[in-house]
Amino acid sequence: MQIAARSMALTIVFIFLGSLMAGFTTDYNSIEPKNLEEETVVQYPSQATSPGHVVFGQYISSDNCGHCSKQGGGSDAHHSIKQNHPDEYVYVTYMSRSFGDTDTAAAGNVAPYNWAWTASGAPDAYFGDRTDQRQSGANAAYTTYDQIFSSGGGMHSSVNDYGMTASISQSGTNYNIDITYKYTGAGNAAGNMKLYAALVDKDCTGYSYSSGIPHGYNCWMAWLTNGNTYKSQNSGSGSSFVSVSPTATSQSVSWTSVPTAVVPGGLSKAIVVGVLMAGNTVSVGGSSPHVYHAIDSTMGPKMDLSIPSFTASTPAGASYVRGDVVTLDATVANTGDLDYNSGGSVDFYYVINGNKNYIGQGTQINTLTTSGAAQTMAAQASFDTSVLPSNGWKTVFGVELSTSGESVTSNNQATTELDHDRPPTSKTPQVIGTSEVSRGQYFTVLAKGDADDNVDTIDTMSFDVEVSKSGMGQWTGAVVTGGDNILYLGSANEGREYSVLPTMDMPAGLYDVRSRTVDARGQTSGWSMATEVFDLMNAPPSIVPNQVSPVQCDISTKVDMTGIISDPETPLSGLSITSSDAAFVGWHPTTTEVEVLFAWSPTQGCPLGQQGIEIFMDDGGDYTTQGQLPYGTLQFNVLENGQPRWQALPTQVIDEGNMGTLSLLPFLSDTDDEGNSAPASALSLEIVATSNSDVFDVYLDLTNIVFETIDDDVNGEVTVTIRASDGEQFSDQTLLAKVNPINDAPRLDLTGLEETTLKLGTQRVINLMALLTDVDNPANEAFITVSSDEQGAAKYNPIDGTMTLNFQTSGLHTVTMNTIDRYDSNTYTITVDVFDSYPLYVVKSDDGSGHIYVEMENTYIDQIPTANIFLTDEAPTFTVIETTWNICNEETGTCDGLYEEDLDITRSMVGWTTELNIPSIFMPDQYARPSGSTYKDYYQLSVRAVDTNGDDYKTIASLKWDILEELPAPADMDDEMFTEYIDRLTEEIDALEAGSADAINDAYKEQVAEILTEKRAQLSTACEDPRADCPTEQIQSGSSSEAETADTNWMLILGIVVGVLFVALAVGLMMQRGRNDDVFQTQAAWNQDTLPIHDSVANSMYGGAAPIFQQQMPQPIAAPAPQPVAAPVPQPVMAGPPLPPGGLPAGWSMEQWQYYGQQYLDQMQQ
Repeated sequence: MQIAARSMALTIVFIFLGSLMAGFTTDYNSIEPKNLEEETVVQYPSQATSPGHVVFGQYISSDNCGHCSKQGGGSDAHHSIKQNHPDEYVYVTYMSRSFGDTDTAAAGNVAPYNWAWTASGAPDAYFGDRTDQRQSGANAAYTTYDQIFSSGGGMHSSVNDYGMTASISQSGTNYNIDITYKYTGAGNAAGNMKLYAALVDKDCTGYSYSSGIPHGYNCWMAWLTNGNTYKSQNSGSGSSFVSVSPTATSQSVSWTSVPTAVVPGGLSKAIVVGVLMAGNTVSVGGSSPHVYHAIDSTMGPKMDLSIPSFTASTPAGASYVRGDVVTLDATVANTGDLDYNSGGSVDFYYVINGNKNYIGQGTQINTLTTSGAAQTMAAQASFDTSVLPSNGWKTVFGVELSTSGESVTSNNQATTELDHDRPPTSKTPQVIGTSEVSRGQYFTVLAKGDADDNVDTIDTMSFDVEVSKSGMGQWTGAVVTGGDNILYLGSANEGREYSVLPTMDMPAGLYDVRSRTVDARGQTSGWSMATEVFDLMNAPPSIVPNQVSPVQCDISTKVDMTGIISDPETPLSGLSITSSDAAFVGWHPTTTEVEVLFAWSPTQGCPLGQQGIEIFMDDGGDYTTQGQLPYGTLQFNVLENGQPRWQALPTQVIDEGNMGTLSLLPFLSDTDDEGNSAPASALSLEIVATSNSDVFDVYLDLTNIVFETIDDDVNGEVTVTIRASDGEQFSDQTLLAKVNPINDAPRLDLTGLEETTLKLGTQRVINLMALLTDVDNPANEAFITVSSDEQGAAKYNPIDGTMTLNFQTSGLHTVTMNTIDRYDSNTYTITVDVFDSYPLYVVKSDDGSGHIYVEMENTYIDQIPTANIFLTDEAPTFTVIETTWNICNEETGTCDGLYEEDLDITRSMVGWTTELNIPSIFMPDQYARPSGSTYKDYYQLSVRAVDTNGDDYKTIASLKWDILEELPAPADMDDEMFTEYIDRLTEEIDALEAGSADAINDAYKEQVAEILTEKRAQLSTACEDPRADCPTEQIQSGSSSEAETADTNWMLILGIVVGVLFVALAVGLMMQRGRNDDVFQTQAAWNQDTLPIHDSVANSMYGGAAPIFQQQMPQPIAAPAPQPVAAPVPQPVMAGPPLPPGGLPAGWSMEQWQYYGQQYLDQMQQ
C-alpha cells in the first residue's frame, strides 16, 4: 500500500512539473526582433602601435564627465584603440552618474568585485589591473592612452603563453556564454588565478553623456560569477569569481542563467569580457604584473606561432672551446586559436659584430594544429665553433621563424649566449715565508693565474708547479703536493697553495720555481718562472733513530753503518767519525764500519742489553755557529752465552675487589750458546716465592701472571719472584703488586622489600638503620635520605633510623633511598603498589576462581534475561554489595541502558535473582529493550562490595554476556522454558495493550499496534503446542490495525493531491504575473542546516548514522494536518515506514525516521 501511495504521488508531481514547463515556454514566442545599430566611425584614429600582445584596460567614466564625452576625449580614445587594434585591446567602462562619485553599484562596484580604484574623478583609466599603470584626464586628439597601450599596458611578460576565446548567444530569455582558456607556454602556468568575467553593453544603452558624443562604449552591466551565476547592480546571486588553473588542455566556463534583460540593448549590444589575473581578489591593483591574458567576444581567433624553448649546448654545457660543436635546439609551438599550414622555415644564426650569420638551410615548418602531438615541432642545427674568433668572450646564437598570416610576430624570435672558454694565463709563482729551506722541512709556494674568460674561476682552475736547481733546467714536480687551499680569494693575488718537501738527495744551493695554469677543460697557459726563490741549506750527518745492532759481549765486532748514519751531500766513506767512549774501537771509512768492544768485567760481568756509544761526525761543513760537530748515539744490544734475560717488571696496582693480569713475554729474551736470539716463548715460567698470601691469589696462566684480591675489602701488597728457564740456565725476576684501596659506600639489604604492597591511606614503618652496613667506616657515621614520587609519602627519621610510608594516591609508586658516607654513596629504589580497594572476582560458574558467580537465563534475541547471583565459599563476609548493569550493542557501538541495584545483604546465603529489564538512558520512564534483547546486544556487570573490616572490593573488569542466538522454537523448548515463554508473552501483550490505551500520539499507537501484532502471532504459534494452556481471548488478529494503516495511507494520498493542486494554482498565477516583469528574482528554498545530518547529538547517540543521512533522499511530502474537531488537538501523523519490532532505533528522532527510516530497514535486511 505504501508503494502505491508513493507511485501516485510521483505521478502527480510529474504532471505539475510539466504544466510549469509549458508555462515557461510561452515567453519565448513573444520575443521581438531588434535592429542592430551601426558602428560609430572614429574620425581621428589613434596613433598607438601594436604592443605585440593583448592589453586589458579599465576605464572610469560618468554621465556628466565633459572630458570623457568630448570629441577625441577619454571615451573616443579608448574606442579608437579598439578599432585600430581589435584583437589586441580589451577594456571595460565603469559608468557612474557623476564624476564626483564613481565607485557606485551602477559602475560595477558590487560584490564580489573589489573596487581598487579612486572613489571620484573621471576620466580615469587603469591598465593591466594596476594602479601604477594609470592615466587620468584626457586630451582631445584620441591619443590619451596610446603610450601606455603601445608599451604593453602593464601586462605580465608571459601574456602570449596563454590563449582565450569568448562567445555569447541567446537561448530564450537567457544568454548562452562561454569563455575558454589554456596555457601554451613551457613549464607551469601561474597559480592562484581568477577569471575576471563581465557582461558589457557595447554602446552603453541606458547611459547618455550630458554633452559631446551621445554615449560611451563597453559599459559594465554584470559580473559573471562562479556556479553559473551572475551579479548586476540590482539582481543576481553571484558571490565569487571563478578560480582557474590553466593547463595545456583547453578548459571552458559557461553561463546559461544570465537573463537577456541584463543588457538593455539585448544580444546585439552584449559583449563578454574575460581576463586571467592572479591574486586573492578581483581586482587587485598594486604595481606588480598579474594580468596574464584578456579576451572579448568581438575578437576573432588568432594565428600565432611561438618559440617556447631554445637552447645552445656543447659537451661542456653552457660554454665552448674553439673547435667544439654547438647543438642548437628549438621548439616551435602553435599558441594561437587556428591551425597553421602556411609553411615557412625555422632559421638558426650566430651574431658577430652585430651581424646575423645564418647556419645551414633552415628547417621547414610543418602544419601545426592547436592541440595534440602536432601542436609543436622540433628543429635542430649543429655549428662548428672553429670559425669563431679566438679573442671573443661570448657568442650570441639565435633562432627565428619565417611565417605568413600570423596575428602576432613578436614571439617569433629567441636568442641565447654561450661563453667562450679561452685558455688561461699564468702569473709568477712566489715562495711564502722564509727562502732558506732545510731538508725534511716543507715550504709553501703560491701559484697564481687568470681564467681570462667568463667560464673558469680560481675554483675550477689548478696549477702545475715544478722546481729545479737554479739555471740547470732539471724540472721536477715529484716534491710538490697540495693545491687544495685557495689563498687571498677575491684579491689580485689569489691563487692556490702548494707544499714543497726537498728530498734528502737534493743538492744544497739555490733553486728556481715555475708554474702554469690549467682550466676545467684541460687548457693550459704558458710557464711562468721565478728564479733563485729558495736556498736549500746543507744537511749535517745524522743517525737514523731506533737502529740497534746486536753484538756479543767481550768480542770486538765491526758493524756496518749503512742505513744507520746518513748525509744528503757526503757519502759515508767521506765522513770522519770519532768517539771518546771506552767501547769505541775505531772507524773504518773504506768499509763504512764502526768497530766496538763491550768487555767483560770480573765485578760487573758483561754489560748485557742495550748499550749506547756517543759519536761525532764531520762532513767538512762549517759548524762554527753550532760550536761542535754533529753528534749522535749508536745503539747496540750486547748479548751473552744464552742465559735468559729479564727486563724490569712494572709494579702492578689492582683496585680493591678486582683482578689484574700482566703478560711476561714482552719482558723476556733468550739466546743460544752462540748469542743468537732464541724464542722467549720456549722458556718455562714458574712462581718461586710470594711474600704475602693474605692479599692476593697469584697464579700463572700460560705466559701471563694473574693477581686476584682475596676478597672485596682486603688491602696490602705482595712481592712475587718469577723464574724463567731454557732448560739449561735460568734467571729470576721480582714483581711487586699492590692493592689500590677504594672506599665502599654504605649498603642497604632490601631483600624482600624490592616490591611491596600498601593500602591507600595506611602507614608502614621500615627500620632502615637495621638494614645498613658499611665495611670501611662505622655504620653510625653514614646517613640516609629518602624520597618518593608522591611528595611527602616517604619520610625518614634520623633519630631512630626508620622510614615511614603513607600514600594518598593509588597506583605504582617509587621510593628512592640514598646511603652516604664521607666518600661515596649508593642509591636504592623500591616499588610500592598502592591500592584503594581489593579486586573482586566475578565469574560465570562456581569454579573456585571468584568471589561471586552469576548464572544467566534466557539470553536469547527478543527475550529479557534473568541473572541469578550467588556468593562463593572464597568470598569475604560482605556488608554491602552494589551491582551495576549496562546493556550495549556491538553494531551501533552504544550503551543505552543502565540499572544499579543494592543487593539485600540478608540474602547472602541464598543468592539473588534479577530480571534484566533495564531502563533506557535516553528515553525516561521507558525500558531500553521493551520487546527483549536484539542481535549483538551484550549485558555488562560491575560489582562493588564492602566487607566487615571496612575494606573495599571492586571488579577489575566487567563481566559480559553476548546475545547472539534466537530463542528456540516452542517445539524445541523444554517444559519449564515453554511455560515461562507463554507466561512472558501474555504479560508483554497485557502491558502493550495498556500502553496503547493510554497513548495520545497516533504514531506511537501504530508502533505499539505492530508490536502487538507480532507478539500475538508468537503467542498463537506457541499455543498450537499441545503442552500450552492458553486463554483464547488473548489470541487476536491484527487486521484492524492494518485497516487503520490502509486508511491512513489513503488519507495521506488525498492530502498530497490537494496540496499539489493548490501549489500548481499558486505557481501558475505567479508565472502569469511574472511575464509582465523585466527581471525575475529567485531565492534558495532548500536549507541544508535542517537536514538530519546536522543533528550531531542524534548521530553520535546512534553511533555512526551520518553515512545514512549524507545520502541524497527525496524530501517527503507532508500530509495536510487534520481539521480540529474537538479538544485535545490530535497529534500530527508522521510519514515514513513502520517502526521495527524493537521500536525507534537508539539515538533516532521521529523526524529522522521520517526521512531515512526506509533506508535503515533496507540496510538491516542486507
